[in-house]
Amino acid sequence: MAIDWGSSNVRVALLDAQGGLIDRRASAAGVFTVQEGRFAAALLPLCADWINQYAVPLLACGMIGSRQGIVEVPYVACPASAGDLARQLGMAELPTVEGFATEQVQQLHIVPGLNTGSQETGWDVLRGEETQLFGAMAAADDAARLFVLPGTHSKWMSRSESGHIASFQTYMTGELFELLSRQSSLARVMAPAQWSPEVFQQGVAEARAGALENLLFRVRTAGLMGRFQAHELPDYLSGLLIGAEIKAGLQQFAPPDPTIPIPLLGSAQLTQRYAIAFAQFGQAVVEMPGDAVFTGLLAIAQAAGLLNPATAAN
Repeated sequence: MAIDWGSSNVRVALLDAQGGLIDRRASAAGVFTVQEGRFAAALLPLCADWINQYAVPLLACGMIGSRQGIVEVPYVACPASAGDLARQLGMAELPTVEGFATEQVQQLHIVPGLNTGSQETGWDVLRGEETQLFGAMAAADDAARLFVLPGTHSKWMSRSESGHIASFQTYMTGELFELLSRQSSLARVMAPAQWSPEVFQQGVAEARAGALENLLFRVRTAGLMGRFQAHELPDYLSGLLIGAEIKAGLQQFAPPDPTIPIPLLGSAQLTQRYAIAFAQFGQAVVEMPGDAVFTGLLAIAQAAGLLNPATAAN
């Protein structure tokens, strides 16, 4: 059973030994919403019947392995392969829960996150995206070396020719958008967004040429001086932030051939925005399915030896 347990929600998928999806369920019981460490009470209502019927191993990734999760699983340093993660899985016990009894206490295997950097240069970390990327690698073109995962904290991740995650970098684009559009002085000139692609692309174009610290104030002046309508300003801000991220990411990772598409992994709404923005930089992209995390969990389970005929769901 594959479990993607993030900060705001949890998704579970019952897979067969070949990775075929048998069933899937989800809830809003993310790690940050679980009270008093009652993780078993949050998970078992979703899957106790599967556990009893199939006796499958449980493998989870994401914030469930963080300091706020059921147990803190140490990071693995880059470069790292799926096998490296499989050899360093964390473990936690899920006690039985009244009303959702399982035949015995369950062992929850947990994928470690990754880190890169040092005390001298500073650190970058992630949890969950490593599994998503290993799942995406199976479907991506072999020539793809750079992957972008838009989100609250966007991740740019590179893979080596040997299939390792070589390095990555985080951009707080999504969180900055939420803070600036809701809690800053810019929010006072904004109205709820109505998708304005031309205004979004204008923001991207200006981000290519200017410094973000200066450009952000233009959101306020654009409202004050009537350059854009209030409902267009969220898309202007989005274009500035995403454009600045792409500008910095392409400078950092310097993909040698812009005709080789960069896979985008994330929600369709976000990946479509990023695809529009990347086009202004002359960089090809391809949007990939959003359930790569379950494929990645299967690959790590196989590498860890968790699957065998006795535990496979059939």
